[in-house]
Amino acid sequence: MTENERAVEQGSGYTVIGVISDGVELNQAVTEIGDLGVGRDDLTVILKRRDMDEPEPFPEGTRYITIPDDRRGLEVPIGFAISFVVLGIFFAAIVPSIGIPTFMVFISLAAILVAGSFTRVGVSPILTEMEAPREEAGTWNEAFEFGKVLVFASTHERALLRPIREVLQKNDAMYYIVDRRLEPRAVHQATLHRIGPRKVVPRNGNAANGERGSERGAHESATSDASREA
Repeated sequence: MTENERAVEQGSGYTVIGVISDGVELNQAVTEIGDLGVGRDDLTVILKRRDMDEPEPFPEGTRYITIPDDRRGLEVPIGFAISFVVLGIFFAAIVPSIGIPTFMVFISLAAILVAGSFTRVGVSPILTEMEAPREEAGTWNEAFEFGKVLVFASTHERALLRPIREVLQKNDAMYYIVDRRLEPRAVHQATLHRIGPRKVVPRNGNAANGERGSERGAHESATSDASREA
């Protein structure tokens, strides 16, 4: 891809967005971008997980947002859809003259509810909330639904754009550059997390006996309220 940089004032900020494969490439890119000097509050990863509370293998301080990879929240729309069908059948049986047209309307409403409930929302609410460029946001959401992960790295230093871009390219990621700061927040059913410091937890609860300890990442999580952060 070609770099999209427009002439703006130095203090206005930039955001480099990486669209990258999940796994080794992602972990390597996050580590290297942090090593470039991008601050802990300037780097955010957005990914999809079935277990949203399982810690990610990112460096300490990494801020990331998980989006549920399941069908949670379907009970209400599907319940309404079933109610519409039952009411439609009832009216059609009791008063056929007005019941049949009513039944058709209720069936249509039920179909809309079911179709909407099975449409994945993806990362769109987050992109909309932070006012991401519309055309690019559609591309990012589509890639996200096909299993990619989004990395947002913000900086006020224009000189960091090239190193960040090179890190993403080296890890087989597509990249985009926006000439303002984009700060993803957890909205809808997303959850905000931050990797805390690693602790050494002694085995058998006795570290004084010289037994080896195992490292366990202390995982801090925030609620989905966009105003709260770990």
